[in-house]
Amino acid sequence: MARPREFDREEVLEQAMQVFWSKGFVATSMRDLTSAMGLSKSSLYDTFGSKHDLFLESIDYYRDNITVQVKSVAELEKPASQVIMAVLSRAVDRILQPNGRRGCFLNNCAVEVGPTDPDAAARCRAGLSMMEETFLRLVFRAQSEGDISSDRNPQSLARYLTSTVNGIMVIGKANPDREVLEDIAQVAVSNL
Repeated sequence: MARPREFDREEVLEQAMQVFWSKGFVATSMRDLTSAMGLSKSSLYDTFGSKHDLFLESIDYYRDNITVQVKSVAELEKPASQVIMAVLSRAVDRILQPNGRRGCFLNNCAVEVGPTDPDAAARCRAGLSMMEETFLRLVFRAQSEGDISSDRNPQSLARYLTSTVNGIMVIGKANPDREVLEDIAQVAVSNL
């Protein structure tokens, strides 16, 4: 008879995601994962399958628990243009936090393995699409509020804003200068 699991799946998945986020997929060893997750190799394999399966599930976990939080900002009771600026400002604040220089997990995964791992790339796209959909809703709202011209293509602007957030996260890794990053955010909003 198999022993029942004695760990919280979500909790150990969070730990795996943190390791992949800090080290990347390639540099993460099974020892890193088992140590952080507090699992034996056999328990890890029995529960999650391979290291790659665990990595893919970590991307899903990030999207479903962290990226999804961005969706709620579209419902804030503030002018949409202010919410857009707040999202960009939050990206600046996040990259400048002590542990922030790790950047965005989806962004990191897309850069590291996206070109060679179609499964990981698809999961990253799903997370980035969630952000784009949020910006699309905000752009539509800002257009109805008169803060963005209605002759501008909302989908194009949503993609622009999504790439701006990710650009802030990448540039901030190499140049964590608040003035530079805030300038990027301000210019992006002024171009709307």
